[in-house]
Amino acid sequence: MNKLFVVLFVLLLVSCVMEPPYDKRLLIVNKSNKVICFDYELDTILDVPSINGKEFFIGERINPGDSNRIESQGSWDHWVWEVSHGKDSTLSIFVFDFEQVLVTDWDTLRSNKKYERMDFKLTDLNKINWTVIVK
Repeated sequence: MNKLFVVLFVLLLVSCVMEPPYDKRLLIVNKSNKVICFDYELDTILDVPSINGKEFFIGERINPGDSNRIESQGSWDHWVWEVSHGKDSTLSIFVFDFEQVLVTDWDTLRSNKKYERMDFKLTDLNKINWTVIVK
């Protein structure tokens, strides 16, 4: 019985250690009066293909007054690493009006720039405690 307990304890310990850590510091807060959806890039260009582009954004919606914490998998400070290795150490967040995404095809949304692009340097993100407010 004692050996079984030790084996179960070791398995539990190993399973906890093997789970990759997440960096959950990035928070997007919707203080607008519209439902929004968003994506982010480590470049100033929104690199989402036309195939399933809309479906992805529809799933990433934030209601007015709500927020969404964005996880980056890899380490406890993965967001810092990601942004510091991106173009000009800048994170670009692309915010779309959810209603426009529902009624407009994806290529039109992108080509007509029917989004707001918010650029944040690593130093800016640290100053605002990684909390991005959409107004």
